[in-house]
Amino acid sequence: MFENATLSVTYLKDGKNFSTVLSNDDIKITSEQKDGVFNLFINTSSPVNITEICLVKKYDFPECAAFFGNGYQSWTDTKEYKKTDRMRDLGAVGKDISKFQFWQRLCGVNGSSFFQSKTPTPMGSIFLGAGDYSFVKYDRRRKGYFHSLSYTYIRNGANYTLIGSLNERNGYTVFYADMDANTIRIEKDLEGVTVNGSYHVFSLFTAEGGYDEVFDAYFKKIGAKARTQKYLKGYTSWYNYYTNISEEIILRDLEALSKAAPEINAFQIDDGYQTDVGDWLSVDPNKFPNGMKPIADAIHKKGLKAGIWLAPLGAKLGSKTLKEHPDWFIKNPDGTPRVMGPNWGGFCGLNFYLPEVRSHIKHFFDVILNDWGYDLVKLDFLYAASVVPLNNKSRAENMFDAMEFIRECVKDKEILGCGVPIMPCVNQVEYMRIGADMGLSWSQSIYGMTTHREDVNTRNAIHNGLNRRHLNRRVFLNDPDVFLLRDYNIRFSPAQRNLLAKLIKITGGVLFTSDDVNRYNDEQKALLSYMLRDADIKIDDVDFDKNIYTVSYTENSEKKTLKFSLFNGKVY
Repeated sequence: MFENATLSVTYLKDGKNFSTVLSNDDIKITSEQKDGVFNLFINTSSPVNITEICLVKKYDFPECAAFFGNGYQSWTDTKEYKKTDRMRDLGAVGKDISKFQFWQRLCGVNGSSFFQSKTPTPMGSIFLGAGDYSFVKYDRRRKGYFHSLSYTYIRNGANYTLIGSLNERNGYTVFYADMDANTIRIEKDLEGVTVNGSYHVFSLFTAEGGYDEVFDAYFKKIGAKARTQKYLKGYTSWYNYYTNISEEIILRDLEALSKAAPEINAFQIDDGYQTDVGDWLSVDPNKFPNGMKPIADAIHKKGLKAGIWLAPLGAKLGSKTLKEHPDWFIKNPDGTPRVMGPNWGGFCGLNFYLPEVRSHIKHFFDVILNDWGYDLVKLDFLYAASVVPLNNKSRAENMFDAMEFIRECVKDKEILGCGVPIMPCVNQVEYMRIGADMGLSWSQSIYGMTTHREDVNTRNAIHNGLNRRHLNRRVFLNDPDVFLLRDYNIRFSPAQRNLLAKLIKITGGVLFTSDDVNRYNDEQKALLSYMLRDADIKIDDVDFDKNIYTVSYTENSEKKTLKFSLFNGKVY
């Protein structure tokens, strides 16, 4: 496929910029193509920093072709695009309101010395870290111009041409489609890396055929194997109470659900048990006066896995960890801790390469998993390891290193990954969030539509579940997020609730609710039983046209079709 592709390299050497399309005195370029894999190597005669390396291939996109745009991380919207579509970017409001000083004034943040800096955060936006906005080229004005991270496919009817990277560790591979110019451009994010000698830049795999055929071939080629095939079925506290949880609420819902649904096997406590994000062993004495170990013990007495949420690579502004150890955190150029995102009023990312930080992280995992006795950790906001290139490594290599370190800490306990790029989690996690957080209504907020692609968004969660279905069981078990059957504290219609539950059953390997089932009526109890009942489900085909999804699937040998509007949840 890459026989006639052209390569260009832009690099920095001795403080000067250079570019080349062929080997020169600084860089020798070699390539090979064998057994469906294209490899490209560079060898430098002295240290250089690659600012852009780009492979361009002419590709005649058929008029009806669709390009698959894999989002950067768990929450990033992921779907097929056609020539008439446009791809969202950070958004007008996201680009403006997230300027650091404006955000500081708006949120009233004060009292922390590093907020007194007059210098904006690098790239000027607190939303940048959650997405690929700082290293990918966006142009939302153009129709037919899209990109995909790590792998992509072009679909022409029922035929799929997949192109995927086999060496994401050295740097994220970005696939661009310009469907008007009929080109595919492939770039490697090597920011932060000094190349000195031989460097394996691209290893690109191609396959053609049906949907399952090409993904079977790709994930076999990268050595992906799901660590478990056992579904998680049960409860998470987040989507009913958010941080307003307590020992009383958790034990009440545990008792109710375990009686109503003998099929469940897991019960997870989400955010809100700790005194601050980042201070994981400091349990809120008002909410959990007996600590977290008795909660795990109570869950175990019901015969369930005990799960707990944490964001192990971050700490919020004002947390004890950040106040006492600012030197533990990833820095801005001026030496102040870098804000990785706006959540909890702003949070910073731990530099897990530091020995003292590694000891700190290992310690709280040891206490949570062994002293408290939890079996499953939902690990969130992990992208914090991949925002700033560290240690002469790319963002991707930082993320791979972080996931390997986390697996070392967790050992044989189970991980539900969330807020994290997909490929570094291959062979590292049992379960994986593959879409945005579910909202409590079908519609998306104006804030979400004008800020960034990772915002809380029910529609995003739904189309990611369908468009990342190829990951389920091949790489890990997909977590499409919760189903909510209650009729209070949410703004879904009964029909939307039922549709959402059905889609999660079809697409997910994690089937969690956040409801107090004591308040269910008979109809809700029957639907809960269906949701948790074992079923043999396989998605045969998904078609998306003008906001209408048509999902063909087989459930327990019975062929079924589900057709609905992504815009309003109407079922046809």
